[in-house]
Amino acid sequence: MELVTDEKIRTKVLRSALKEEGFKFDSWVRCIHCGRPFQGDEMRVFKEGDSHLVYCKFPKCDGSIIDIVDADDEDFTEMFDS
Repeated sequence: MELVTDEKIRTKVLRSALKEEGFKFDSWVRCIHCGRPFQGDEMRVFKEGDSHLVYCKFPKCDGSIIDIVDADDEDFTEMFDS
């Protein structure tokens, strides 16, 4: 598997994958594997053969696009307060 670094390809794959799962590109999501929230456009995209695979933002987590849940209604202000 190879990490996709071309932003144009990455964005196209993410938009399609998120839409297919019912999310907007900039939706807040939570990975059910690691429990951490992030925006959908932060997910990692890999190329394997002729396919693209979408994974959780966090490298130590193996959660994929099917392992995210909607988090748009959650309050993340504590993450940004100093």
